[in-house]
Amino acid sequence: MLIALLTLYILGSSGTLPLVAMLDRVKESVEKDVAAGPRRTELVDVIGRAEHATKDAMEKRKKTMHELLGLVHTWDAQDGDIQPMLKQLRAETGELQQQMIRYRFELKGKMSREEWEKVFPPKK
Repeated sequence: MLIALLTLYILGSSGTLPLVAMLDRVKESVEKDVAAGPRRTELVDVIGRAEHATKDAMEKRKKTMHELLGLVHTWDAQDGDIQPMLKQLRAETGELQQQMIRYRFELKGKMSREEWEKVFPPKK
């Protein structure tokens, strides 16, 4: 039971699956709400890079999780064996978050306020 909870916590905490869906929605919105031309192409390229970074992070996380679960299932594994893997998972998550923040500002720098509000409607 503890292993199942640990797995759920770690896999559920990355936020990558909702991010993939959000990037798909943003891409569709840019293609619909931004006039065709080189700028729209640039925006779609930024989103494509964000999608690629997310998918790469998911693959990397999957590998790290496989290694971590191998340790967790090992009878002789000690806290000192498991903690570095957890630290690595947190670092991987932080790295993806930083990349997404950079992509966010890159998009913002290429969009007007009106386009931004169409693609990212304000929460009410």
